[in-house]
Amino acid sequence: METGISLPEDLSAQIDDILLELRRKAEAECVLLADISGQLVSAQGRLEDIDPVTVAALAAGDVAAMSELVRQIGEPNPHGSFLHEGENKSIYLFSVAGSFLLIVIFGADTPIGLMRLFVRRAAERLYPLTAEFEEVMGQPQDVPLGDFSATLADELDRVFGGL
Repeated sequence: METGISLPEDLSAQIDDILLELRRKAEAECVLLADISGQLVSAQGRLEDIDPVTVAALAAGDVAAMSELVRQIGEPNPHGSFLHEGENKSIYLFSVAGSFLLIVIFGADTPIGLMRLFVRRAAERLYPLTAEFEEVMGQPQDVPLGDFSATLADELDRVFGGL
C-alpha cells in the first residue's frame, strides 16, 4: 500500500515485519502505523472496509485531544494508550516514543489484556527505530494545534465532502 512517506527499504521492512507479527499474534484485523501527525507509515491486514489514511489522521487527532485532556488533569506523561471497545470491532491506539502511533483494529472477542501485551511488545521493537525514522523524516515537533486542525479538517472535507 502506498503511504506517501518514503522510507529507506531496510527501515520499511523492519517496520512491516513488526506489524505483520503483531497482526498474526494478536489475530488483529489490521495494524496501522502512523507518524504522530497522522501520516500513514505502514498498513498491514484486511483494509477493504477502512480508509487507512483517514483512520491514521483521525487516530492522531484522538491522541492529540486525549493528550491535552490528560495534561489538563495534571498527568505528567500525556502519551499512552487509548482503547475503544465496540460491539463488533475495537480499536487500540498506542503512542510509541512520541514518534509513532500504533493503531490496531481487532474483533471485540479478543481479550483486551492480551491485546495490550502484544501491542506493548511491538512498541518495544518499534522504539529503537524511532531515531532512524526521525532522522529520515526530520525531528518531530509537537504539531501546533492550528496546523493539525487545518490538516484534519482538510482530510475530513476530502472524505465527507460529498455529504
